[in-house]
Formats: sequence, C-alpha cells, structure tokens
Amino acid sequence: MGRMTMKTPEYSGLPVAKRSLARRWLGKSLALGLCLVLIGGCAGTPPQQSSPVDVGWLLSGSAIFGGPVSLDELPEDDILGLEPEMRAYLAQVAPGASPQQRLAALLRGFESRKFRVEYRADQTLTAAETYRQEVGNCMAFTVMMVAMARELGADAYFNQVEVPPVWGHDEEHTFVVYRHINMVSESPQGRRVVDFNLAAYDPIYDQRRLSDKAAFAQYYSNRGLEWMQQGEMREAFRYLRKALELRPGDSDLWANLGAFYSRNEKYGAAEKSYLQALQLDSGHTIAMSNLERLYRKQKQFELANYYADKARYHRQRNPYYLYYQARNAYEHGDFKSAKRQLKRAIWQYENDHRFHFLMGLTSYRLGDYKDSRDHFFEAFHLAGNSTARQVYMRKLELMDKSGLGDQKEGRSRLRHRDPGIINVDPLGLPGRF
Repeated sequence: MGRMTMKTPEYSGLPVAKRSLARRWLGKSLALGLCLVLIGGCAGTPPQQSSPVDVGWLLSGSAIFGGPVSLDELPEDDILGLEPEMRAYLAQVAPGASPQQRLAALLRGFESRKFRVEYRADQTLTAAETYRQEVGNCMAFTVMMVAMARELGADAYFNQVEVPPVWGHDEEHTFVVYRHINMVSESPQGRRVVDFNLAAYDPIYDQRRLSDKAAFAQYYSNRGLEWMQQGEMREAFRYLRKALELRPGDSDLWANLGAFYSRNEKYGAAEKSYLQALQLDSGHTIAMSNLERLYRKQKQFELANYYADKARYHRQRNPYYLYYQARNAYEHGDFKSAKRQLKRAIWQYENDHRFHFLMGLTSYRLGDYKDSRDHFFEAFHLAGNSTARQVYMRKLELMDKSGLGDQKEGRSRLRHRDPGIINVDPLGLPGRF
C-alpha cells in the first residue's frame, strides 16, 4: 500500500489557483470577523450617563413651566369636522352617483381650478380650516381630502409615505421629524392616491396605512412644532403632549419633544426625551444627532463623540444619506467622489431611479458615456411617474444630439417597453388611480 497522506489545505488535491482562492476567502472571513468586532465595539455601551428616563416628568412639563400641565389643558381639535358650507358644496358633487364616481368628480373640480389649496409648509390645519382659508401643508390637505371623501361615501384612509430624509449641516438648533402623508381610496376599480403634489409622489417609496389615531398624533406634533417656531411655548407643549397622549410609543414624537426642551434650554429634559426615543428605536439617527449636539454644547465630549460615531455608522449604511453626499459632491464638481458614493448607495438599494439618474449625470461628466446612458435607461424604467420619465427622456435626447452612443436605438427600446409617457400638469393635480 502506498503511504496515506492526510489532506490538509496544503495537500487537498486542489489546483494551486484554487488553494490561493481558498486562502483569500479565509482572509476575507478573518477580516469580516474583525470588522464585526469593531462594529460591536462602536455600537456598545455608551459612556456613563445620568439617571434613567422619568417619562412622567417629561410629559408633565414641569421642567419648563414649574408645575405639571393638566390633561384638561390638552387640545381637542375637530380635525375631520365639516362645516355646513363644506357639506353644501359636497352635496352638489355628482349627486346620485356612486361614491367613487363622486370622488372622481370632486377631483376633477380641483383639476379645473374650481377649488384650490395654496401650499404653506407651516400651516397644519383642520379640514374646515383648510377649506375656509384655502391654504395648508400636506397634512392639512390630506385631512381635508379624507374628510371630504368620507362624506361622499368613499373609503379613504391616511397613507404615510416614507420619503427619504435629507440631512443638512447648518441647522441653527436641532433636527425635528416631519413625515409625508397623503390619502388613499381603494375600490374594485383600483387604488387612488390623492397627494398635494402628485408629480413629486413616487410609488417606489415604502408606504403604510395609518390609523386615524396615528395620523392625528402627527397632526398634533406638527402643530406643536409650529407653535414652537412662533415662540408660543405653552401652546407648543400642549400639542406635543397631546401627540404623545395618542402615541406614547412613537420615537419620532419623543425626538420632537426633545427638540422643544432643547429650544427652551432645558437640556436635562431634552436629553431624557432623546434617550426615550432611542429606547423605542435604537437606530433613530435624529435623536442620536441631537444628543451629540447637546453633549458637545455641554462639553461632554466623550458622550458627544459616542453619539456622533453611532449616528455616522447608521447614516453610512443608509443609501439615501450616501445619495445626499453624492449630490453634494456633484454640485461642488467632485464627480469622482460623487460616483464613489453613488456606487455604495446603489449597492445597498438599486431600485431608486434618482440614484441612477444622478449616476448617469456623474458618468457623463467623467466622460464614461456608455455607463451614463445605461444608468439613464435604468432611471427611466424605475421611475414611477410620468414627470420623471419626461425629464429622463429629455436628458437622453440631449445626449443623442451630442452624439454620445447609440441613443436612438436606446430610446426606441424604452418606448417599446413602456409606451405610456403621459403629459401631466407640472403643479401635480391631486387624483390618480
């Protein structure tokens, strides 16, 4: 018998190249293990902080008003209430037709400008106030539309659209949280989305149905922040407190309460509010960022650095933050950095057409015309609304005029695969199946 040899990796019988590949994979595994250890250290226990969160004290308002705010003081806005004038207007909308036909007729009235609402970012109003004043933000408009649709007999509910956050670096005080909201009405004929700016609405975003209670909590929080901006602090607290009365487990609402306390220089209460937000959502980057600012202001640099690192860790794994950085680099002419960030963003999430559109622009600037064309095509196919598609088609036509690649063939492929390029009002009229 021949001599038996134990097949260690060195004598496994694999060709040399494969042994080398196996070693490289082993090296990657070790590197990955080290990376996980480092990440674990970064996200570990923070430096010593003060006493646990006293939720009751935060909700009392005693830190700023010297005593608790009574629950009897909390507002009870008639958010969906209709005034007689509104009911009379709706009674004239396609009487005798089905609820969905009546809703469609109401929306046609918006399109023909028989009734319109002017956008005001700082105007969170009830349904009746929005109708009477003809102004409001997306929450005010949605509140009015839900109330009207239900009056017409249509099924209508609040829909939260997870619009990607935008990070800035020059806020005077702290970050606060707003959410985009619109109305959805479903019927056997389809799903109708009613949005203040439908041209900007994109079905690619994650969405979820909100209960009336959850939507009302956002309404009260919005109004609280508006009162805060106006310097009416007791009114601000009453509305923020009402929001938390409705949704005590909502981390966004706690972060906004923290911003309120921070604005009033009650930093202990602000700290506890942000920590409560993080207890409810350990990845809440706005709470982390606000804690970092708060601790740095108080010269608690160890804590400030901890939360800065923690926020950075989460943001660098957020494709929309990478997209924001890429856009900023592009606007400053640093196209190589923009492309590097976009590659990371697309690797993490490849189905957002804006990532590909910006990559198309960036590659164009860098002279990589084939890559530019490919990403413009991808942006076109991923775009969920006709306005975005028209923008991308115009860009392709400009590239075609510049002689950058075989654009005519590409455009014909686009039209063949998706012929429905529909002209829409750039103001984004509400109403769509």
